Amino acid sequence: MRLNKFFCGALAAAMLMFAPVNVSAAADESANSKLMKIESDTYGAEQSGAILDRISRLEKDFSGRNMSGNMNARIEAIYDILYNNDAGPGILAKLNALEWNVNHEVAIGGINSRITALENAIVGNTTAGTFNERIRALAKASYGAEILPISQVQIPENTLIKIATTAPVGSKFMQEGDTVPVKVIEDVFVDGCLVFAKGLPGEGNVVNVRRARNIFSNGKLEIDFNRLQTIDGQDAKICVDAAALDEMTANAMGRGLSLVGQTFSGKHKEVEEVLIRGKNIDLPAGIELYVQIRVPIVVYGVKADVNGLLLDEMITDAPVDEMTTETVDRVETVPNSEPMNDSSLEARPDEGKTLDGYDGEIIEVIDD
Repeated sequence: MRLNKFFCGALAAAMLMFAPVNVSAAADESANSKLMKIESDTYGAEQSGAILDRISRLEKDFSGRNMSGNMNARIEAIYDILYNNDAGPGILAKLNALEWNVNHEVAIGGINSRITALENAIVGNTTAGTFNERIRALAKASYGAEILPISQVQIPENTLIKIATTAPVGSKFMQEGDTVPVKVIEDVFVDGCLVFAKGLPGEGNVVNVRRARNIFSNGKLEIDFNRLQTIDGQDAKICVDAAALDEMTANAMGRGLSLVGQTFSGKHKEVEEVLIRGKNIDLPAGIELYVQIRVPIVVYGVKADVNGLLLDEMITDAPVDEMTTETVDRVETVPNSEPMNDSSLEARPDEGKTLDGYDGEIIEVIDD
């Protein structure tokens, strides 16, 4: 483990690092915990009533029929429909793409309420059918085609994402294990595909807290970053390392940054420490920072530019490496689009809050 210490003015952002969040260990989850997770992501909260009735409602919304097998098998089948992208882009990928095309931002909340909101906004009323059927109808109404331009793309290591905290952070009131929620605040494109959309969530956990005890002891807060949701609902592993630090230093977010005995990639010179003794960390929601991809990840990205979804020659729900003559009926040919202007993918000027005025807060950024 490498420990990089900061005395942060404008880079209170770097104080936040995501702690490991084991979302992928589905096999270790109980059937009940999986059902609770599905209901939370589908309806916004765990539902009440008999378990079999709750499962039947989910099956109707996801597949339109009751599935075969015992209770555990039926929960597992719903879980795969919602979270497994192996056979093609899942519901989250399609809904996120559709929502971004309409609002240029992904909403937080359950799938059911998000689809309902889109239906009211686009067609003026809610409709019946499975989630997939409702999404296809909305795509036709708003985009002109039922099949959205979604294809696989790899997000390279060190790709930068701009995020912001969505709750206050402070060494006086937080404890180890507390969750620190964040969200994406700028769209990220890779090879002409939207891979992180504004509004996508992430979270972290506080791993160490020290209260300010006296004039010679500042407060300290350590938050370990490692998770951010991609456009198709996967969890990308992230960190704050040289690329993110370079970006924050080059922008207003980096004003007042003071590194303590550290250089990164030979680019960051040590600067004088600025200490204000006996001060707790007390930061509002909306603190902006950059994180970077720690491990490359293949996702279903959305063919788009800053203006919206693009028409493409090949639009398919099937994985790129599994396209065969057996899946040709799932391919739709549409007119060629104009080449993307690379300038459209450049980061917008920094917006929102900088960290001026927070000098003296001792931050430690942990990079596993």
